[in-house]
Amino acid sequence: MARPFHLEVVTPTHKLYDEDADMVVVRTVVGDEAYLYDHIHTNAIIGQGLLKIRSEEHGMQVAECDGGFVKVNESGVMIVTKSAEWKTDLDED
Repeated sequence: MARPFHLEVVTPTHKLYDEDADMVVVRTVVGDEAYLYDHIHTNAIIGQGLLKIRSEEHGMQVAECDGGFVKVNESGVMIVTKSAEWKTDLDED
């Protein structure tokens, strides 16, 4: 099992996620990037697309996100985006 890291997904109106995760995949402007525990420090601009989060507690969760940035450092991964909603919430519309 992968080692967990802290992940925050923040929008101007709410925190979509603020827990440990084993992996996160985000669509950057140059393509999809996956982040795991102890990833090299990085910053990237994210585009519109799917955000995939895997954790032992929740399994795989998928959200739609609309631009922003991702920051990876020793304290974890932070994603700041204009908007983010769980895919199941979008499917109900």
